Amino acid sequence: MAVLIIKFFIMKASELLKFLQEVEKEVQPYGRTLEDVEVNYRSTDDSDVEQTDFVGVDLFDAESNKIIESVIIMGKY
Repeated sequence: MAVLIIKFFIMKASELLKFLQEVEKEVQPYGRTLEDVEVNYRSTDDSDVEQTDFVGVDLFDAESNKIIESVIIMGKY
C-alpha cells in the first residue's frame, strides 16, 4: 500500500476531498470503503492521536455572513 501524505500551507476542502478519494481507492481492493476508515487528529507528528466525532461549518464571509469560508473537524470531548 502506498503511503498517502499531503501537506498544504492552508488546506482547502477540495484537497481534503481529493485525499479521501485516494484513500478510498487504496482500501477498495481489500473490500473496504470510507465507512471503515476513522478520522483522527494530531497537532504534530509527535502528539497524541485524538479521535474526532464532528465536522461542521466554522466561518462565514464577513460581508454577508452567508458564504461558508471554512469547515472544522473537532475531537471528542
